[in-house]
Amino acid sequence: MNKDKKFSYLFYNAVTYAGVMLSLVVGAVEVFLFAMDFFGKSRNPYLGLITYLFLPGLLILGLLLIPAGVLWKQSRIKRGLPTIELRRFRIDLSLSHHRNALLVFIIGTALLILMSLVGSYRAFHYTESVQFCGVVCHQVMNPERTAYLKSPHGKIKCVECHIGEGADWYVRSKLSGARQVIRTLSNSYERPIKTPVHNLRPAEETCKQCHWPGKFFGTMDFKRTYYLTEEGSRPWQIRMLLNVGGGDHQSYGVHAHMNVDHDIYYAAEDEKRQKITWVKSVGKNGNETVFTAPDSRWKDSPPSEAEIRKMDCIDCHNRPTHQFSPPYRFMNDALQYGVIDASIPKIKEKSLELLSKEYKSAGEARHSIEKALKEYYESDHPEYYAANRAAVESAAREIIKLFESNIFPEMKTRWDTHPDNIGHLVTPGCFRCHDGEHRSAKGKIISRDCRSCHLIVEQGPMGSLEKNIEGLDFQHPPGGDEWKEMNCADCHTGGA
Repeated sequence: MNKDKKFSYLFYNAVTYAGVMLSLVVGAVEVFLFAMDFFGKSRNPYLGLITYLFLPGLLILGLLLIPAGVLWKQSRIKRGLPTIELRRFRIDLSLSHHRNALLVFIIGTALLILMSLVGSYRAFHYTESVQFCGVVCHQVMNPERTAYLKSPHGKIKCVECHIGEGADWYVRSKLSGARQVIRTLSNSYERPIKTPVHNLRPAEETCKQCHWPGKFFGTMDFKRTYYLTEEGSRPWQIRMLLNVGGGDHQSYGVHAHMNVDHDIYYAAEDEKRQKITWVKSVGKNGNETVFTAPDSRWKDSPPSEAEIRKMDCIDCHNRPTHQFSPPYRFMNDALQYGVIDASIPKIKEKSLELLSKEYKSAGEARHSIEKALKEYYESDHPEYYAANRAAVESAAREIIKLFESNIFPEMKTRWDTHPDNIGHLVTPGCFRCHDGEHRSAKGKIISRDCRSCHLIVEQGPMGSLEKNIEGLDFQHPPGGDEWKEMNCADCHTGGA
């Protein structure tokens, strides 16, 4: 064939051929996967990963190989290596095959550019999706995703809290995400994932886009049932009115912290912000009151600016979406709602023991819990087990489900690795500041008075509750006053 009739003989080389073939194959696959994603009912996270992140890279590689082959061949010619004669690249539109080739090139390039634009747009939204955040890196983010799906925020996209609006936070998140991808690929990520997130966007720009503390709420009716481990004890019930407070002019109750009349700053001596020994309240008139704990390292001089944090919603509501419940709580709920038969002897006590153990993997936990529970009832309660084997086996299955929803051995994640600051039963929570020991220079104390936040109106064993709408003094089941001299978390671990 006459060389003048060829589009350009420089394009006739193995590298360019490989680029053309790769582009055509990847392009065809992309068209097929695009169609599956747009019109398919299922949303497979790995399909999105391949379609919008992996294949576009191969397509770009194929396109780059086409001119790379031309340059490679040209280089061989200049070095005098064997090849066909070099001629100037030209397009002659008077030749029909040149026109046809150019038309094919223009249409093909336009289609590839269109697909790249659509792919980039879809890739942007895909990387913002819950699937990408929680499923693609399934082992790393499995604890967070599992907790997220059962939380009140289970219908809100991860990015709405972790990124929010604005280009600056988007860029920050992508840079952070790139580091996380590298750590995931190199298997160098931390187990468990460290909390709190120190570069989390302020609650003013995330939480308060939906939650409006300026609107008065008042009180909440809070009721809990606790199944005690003491032999023969009846379930213990407690009902209280939580003084949530709130509102632009309501300086009382829990949300007095967020009152518009003052701001609160604090400094913690540990990474998890559990040991708060310095607190400062600043009124709108500029008046400051500083409180320090007796053992505070800032008793004589204030912390540095970098160590001080302005208090916002997330300092108490620190696990609003990714909450890993302690065994005592989810076992109480399971017994109360009949998921597990409460009449099985010692079921809560034995369950807490098994749930509190540390396991290497979820598989080991499943096997160990089921085996240990069966052996316990066979040896210690043989008559009951013989007559109620189905109930014990059902309880074992449910306990395993509860374990897998709250405890994640592979990521070393459970309730005591991620403390929840709402309340104060198994973590310091409120008592981080409200311990009756934080004192100002003038002798003012941050109150420990229980009634500042809640009013107990019912308490006692089921069937014989003590009631008083004016409020009751807390009674610790099954009795005793030791609790008055310590924090709840000093005894209550959340497990066995």
